[in-house]
Amino acid sequence: MSTRHRIARVAGASLNPAAVAACLLLLLAADWASGRAGGSFMPGGPLDAVAHLLTALLLLQALPPRYRRRFALPSLVASVAIDLDHVPQYLGHDFLTVGTARPYPHSLLTIALLLTAALLVRRRRDLLLGLALGIALHFFRDLAEGSGAAVPLLWPLSDRSFSYPHSTYIALMVCVAAADACIAVLSLRSRPATP
Repeated sequence: MSTRHRIARVAGASLNPAAVAACLLLLLAADWASGRAGGSFMPGGPLDAVAHLLTALLLLQALPPRYRRRFALPSLVASVAIDLDHVPQYLGHDFLTVGTARPYPHSLLTIALLLTAALLVRRRRDLLLGLALGIALHFFRDLAEGSGAAVPLLWPLSDRSFSYPHSTYIALMVCVAAADACIAVLSLRSRPATP
């Protein structure tokens, strides 16, 4: 088994109930600390990245294992890497953010391009679908970060940005973690006992 396949297998592994609980607690802590840090590059950026990664990890646990193994690694990477589009802004250039609260790649156009590429490039379909899924999971958290940092989902058709209440995001993530824990318990019970 190649190193790439081993990493993909680890990224797509099922979490046990204790790991789900630990991920949720870490997510809540990183989310709270990120909110306290505001839009700062340090420590806000790394805290936000941890919260995005844990959000994606918990949401990916709801996928059936065979799909999780196929898409988890690119999804986890994309759930954090999409924020590289903020770098020009930190360097004082606004060519990716003129008229919008977030850079242009933070739109459904990015996902549509990846899905189109997945249709056209069969050999890289899992990678491209995983990247699209990861970016969608990233947007799920970004949409809850407040109206000042809403997401321009419809760019370039519209500069209008969208958001939903942060409390809704927290409630949804608690529900997702509870579902993940139930799935983990059921999968542990369904495994045959070893002699």
